[in-house]
Amino acid sequence: MSERKQNWYTRFVKWFGPSLFIETGNPRVDAGGGSAFTLFSSTKRGRKFSLGMKESGVVQLNADSTLEIIAGEDNDDGGEDILINSRNGTIDIKVTKNGDVRISGTNVSIRADAAIDLNARVIRLKGDDEISLQAPYIHSRGKKGNLVPKTWGQVATFGTFIGSDKFDSFIEKGLQQAAGIVNEIDDLAPELDSLAGKAGDLAKGLGDALPGMQDQLKGMAEELAPQLESIATSDAVSNLGSSLQGSVSSLGQALQSNSGAFANLGQGLQQIKPPSGY
Repeated sequence: MSERKQNWYTRFVKWFGPSLFIETGNPRVDAGGGSAFTLFSSTKRGRKFSLGMKESGVVQLNADSTLEIIAGEDNDDGGEDILINSRNGTIDIKVTKNGDVRISGTNVSIRADAAIDLNARVIRLKGDDEISLQAPYIHSRGKKGNLVPKTWGQVATFGTFIGSDKFDSFIEKGLQQAAGIVNEIDDLAPELDSLAGKAGDLAKGLGDALPGMQDQLKGMAEELAPQLESIATSDAVSNLGSSLQGSVSSLGQALQSNSGAFANLGQGLQQIKPPSGY
């Protein structure tokens, strides 16, 4: 691709001595496009300053040394001396290499309609008299420090010789073991569901079979009732009671007739004397 032809006849330069000139129509093109105009000056030591505008509309202000803006000498107290207003977009203040960004004044007010974010490796707030936090909801999160909410282990071990870190570690291990048991129970869940399904099928089968079993038992009871009734009213059962009564009477008479023998046996036992020494 051929380079764009530069028309140097459009360039105009006006010098105001050896240290200041104004240039317009420079055909060189950079990131901001061609130059609309440039005001350039330099010192005897070679320190440069430029104020320029690109064809894209970007205005650039560059200084090799310090850039100082002072205003408000004749303004009333409490007025606005320097106003920076961005109609659309962001305002960036950057320190490229080293140094600090400092804002000082009797009162410094930072306001935001939505949120203010402070992000740094270390954030320090120092107040000679007071630091006040006012909001409907205030919370803090962290691992160490007196603003970190106390854990249950710290509350439980407060005032004892038991370290909260040891106690929290013990609780954590217990919770991990409990979590493992819960996981094992979860692994057994499919088998338990299968057993529950089989038990349900068995109960359903028994429920379906119960009406038939009830009819069978009812039929057997109807068949056995007449047979049991006939056995209870039969002559054999009646004769059995008479026979038992006669046998008992005969046994009583035999014992009465042999009462003398039992008496002699008792007297004989009384005459027996066991050897001494026992």
